[in-house]
Amino acid sequence: MSASQKSFELEALCASLADDALQPLTYEVLCRWVESIDWTLCDWADHVPKVSSDDDYARNIVCLDPFEVVLLHWPPGVESAVHHHEGFWGTVVCLQGVLENVTYQINDGVLRQKDVLRAHPKGIVPEPDGTIHKIRNGSDQEALVTLHFYHPALEDLDGLVLYDLKSGTAFTCNQSAPTASIHLPVSNYRRIKEHAFRFEPLPEASHVQCNVVPKPDAETIERMIEGYFAEQASQYDALDAQIQKRRHYTAAIDGLVAMGLRTLSDSRPVERVMHLACGTGRRAIDIRMESGLEYTMEGVDMCEEMAAQAAARDVQVHLGSLRHPQEFIRSESFDAVTLLYAFGHLPNRKTRRNIIKASFEMLNPGGVFYVDAFDAEDEYEWGPEAVQQFHDQRLGQQGYEEGDVFYRRTRGEHVAFLHYCSSSRLRSLMEEAGFVEIQVTTIGYDQAVGVESHNGKLFVSGTKPVE
Repeated sequence: MSASQKSFELEALCASLADDALQPLTYEVLCRWVESIDWTLCDWADHVPKVSSDDDYARNIVCLDPFEVVLLHWPPGVESAVHHHEGFWGTVVCLQGVLENVTYQINDGVLRQKDVLRAHPKGIVPEPDGTIHKIRNGSDQEALVTLHFYHPALEDLDGLVLYDLKSGTAFTCNQSAPTASIHLPVSNYRRIKEHAFRFEPLPEASHVQCNVVPKPDAETIERMIEGYFAEQASQYDALDAQIQKRRHYTAAIDGLVAMGLRTLSDSRPVERVMHLACGTGRRAIDIRMESGLEYTMEGVDMCEEMAAQAAARDVQVHLGSLRHPQEFIRSESFDAVTLLYAFGHLPNRKTRRNIIKASFEMLNPGGVFYVDAFDAEDEYEWGPEAVQQFHDQRLGQQGYEEGDVFYRRTRGEHVAFLHYCSSSRLRSLMEEAGFVEIQVTTIGYDQAVGVESHNGKLFVSGTKPVE
């Protein structure tokens, strides 16, 4: 299909595959081909199978040669069993609704959840050979429709192994199994093995990953983050105090900024400090108190609930987005600018580059910019995992930048966004903006909290040169 996408008939395209087969037919080639087509433009709605039960999905095999193309219809809340793709591979396109793909890994008879990928229409979920996963309809109100591509073609589900997480029983389907479900009559299974494995749930964590495809646009991500912080605005400061590593880390960073301001005051007056993403304003107050200086505090934040708290703490707050610095920027008006615990929440490379340039412009000559960032190389954080997922989940084809991750609080509803940055990339952005005397330090967060360490978050400062 040409790059200029037009509506097309699904069956006609499948019929043409025999004469126009993909060569060589590999996992990579199939994925690229699927990614090159906007499948929402086809007449898929004419081929959606009817479900015989609201508790199970239905399949419509559209094509088996040279690979399988099958359309699935999932009623609200329905999910497949956890099953093992052994000896075949492919990819799945979400056409309607919300697809949640949960992957697992098994080692020494213990099955554990690996990650979750949520797909909206046009979102694509790769399924390499060896995948253990389940697909579920992420909505309890709307039907989910998905289009699957597999090779070798599966004329039936014979030999497909299903896992019952509650009992540890493994079910092997036979040719008569209509779907990958553990709730079928016994006659649909070739073998049922009890105590075949043990499922070990994830340990309780404060946050869990949940990547979203395609990557939402910058404005949508910003709304997601705003909702995420509004959800916890009333308890944000309390959480900072209760979570030990966060308390020690933020105190250490605040101390470094305060020390930098005192050093700066030895050579010039410090009269105005801008706190980008100032949140509740508590850290702005703490920094000023620890510095022992008297200066005007200004701030920018997009969360109305948090900005109100900052204003009550005597921070002059502009309610706005860091994506639009032209709304609050004032050239050469500040002696220091901070962007703390927020750089990673900026939705894309363009926004991150622009806010560093805006910070440079806001500073008086000789002023200093302070920023911290989540390190992509921190082995105790999601950084290395996010980089791996970028490749394994083929996220670059769906708008992601390497290091992007979406997540939510375990007991929260709102999904947020985070970007893990490399020290070399952050230094490059600082240099590009014009900063000199750039210092990059790693401050421990999960280990060696609050002190310089091999692993942790990047703390960076840079000075605007005096001409």
